[in-house]
Amino acid sequence: MQISLASISAALLLLAGADAAQSETLELAEFDALRAIAQDQFDSHKLNSLIYQVRIDGEDVLTEALGHAMTGVPATPDGQFRNGAVALAYVAAVALRLAEEGLLDLNEPIARWLPELPGGDTATVRMLADMTAGYPDHVANEAGFVEPFLANPFLEWTPDELIAVSLSTPRLFEPGTNWDYSHSGYVILGQVLQAATGQPLHDMMEQYVLGPLELTRTFGFDTAEIPGSVIHGFTGERGVWEDATFWNPSWTLPSGAIQVTTISDMARSFDAIVGHDGFLSSQSREQMITPFLIGFGAPLPGCPSCHEMTEEFSYGLGVMLQGDWVFQTPSFGGYASSVGTLPEERSDKGRITIAVAVTYTAASTQDWTIGPANRADETARLMAALIHPQNRPPMR
Repeated sequence: MQISLASISAALLLLAGADAAQSETLELAEFDALRAIAQDQFDSHKLNSLIYQVRIDGEDVLTEALGHAMTGVPATPDGQFRNGAVALAYVAAVALRLAEEGLLDLNEPIARWLPELPGGDTATVRMLADMTAGYPDHVANEAGFVEPFLANPFLEWTPDELIAVSLSTPRLFEPGTNWDYSHSGYVILGQVLQAATGQPLHDMMEQYVLGPLELTRTFGFDTAEIPGSVIHGFTGERGVWEDATFWNPSWTLPSGAIQVTTISDMARSFDAIVGHDGFLSSQSREQMITPFLIGFGAPLPGCPSCHEMTEEFSYGLGVMLQGDWVFQTPSFGGYASSVGTLPEERSDKGRITIAVAVTYTAASTQDWTIGPANRADETARLMAALIHPQNRPPMR
């Protein structure tokens, strides 16, 4: 990833000369430096919108929106966008809460709930949650998914259809023997949670996550609906520049976990789930954010995302672990976002959470067949490095 030197230079120039003994001046300089990073990222990458929020110890210290929600309509901090894989952390949190209540054993084979599923006698709930179960990702199946999706991105996919595409793909490794990012694994996990409780996942998300965290601007839909003030997403990945806002997201997540949100709900929720004990018990949060998989996994022919887990990149339960930071970085249909938290026990500057969401213009990249890098993630990491240079997240 190429990092704009202008972003770093602007931040350093604003901080230079600030008297460290005068906390007020330093704080003002930091705020100005963060705004400079956002503006430079917005300008240099020709973004259509950039919305961000910075939270310290649970308090919103800086929120800003740049650009447009759609042509002629300014973006605002309360704009709605798809939160994508951030909801994987919610799904994992639901599983952990069910385990706390004795309703689910993360180490039990999933055949107990899905007896007809191949591999279910050795794949466990935990393996689904930490992406080691080995179910091939339906998103990587060219004939079964990619071609139909590009032909009709408004097509609605059912969980059974997505799982069928996964099962039609040759398995590359046995459960628990490697790591591979798999949308299909989480679709299956959603089915397990529903079978274990007899409740729709949508209801469990409301009961265990959205309700307790008072995420009043986060809504779950299994359709392409987005209510309220909509931030539109645009993409050229099908060879033509188009509004992809209402492409059907049914293939991206388990049914019941497909959501739209705001930057504040995204930041608040991630901060509460991974940043400190309380929402989850200490034991559950430890399971979620401890890099137990470091040293596990290896490259495998035919598996682009199979690799060894390292301190720079490992996976917990529904979250990416990078250094001391915990991240999620979704990207779909012209939307890209990133939310990262430095938990309180890993920081001498307080608990830090940064959430960024962006949309693109046609000029944001030269090759839309590849697509742009996740500029939201890039921006979040630059901001994190500014706020805590001694404990910055790795740059991807």
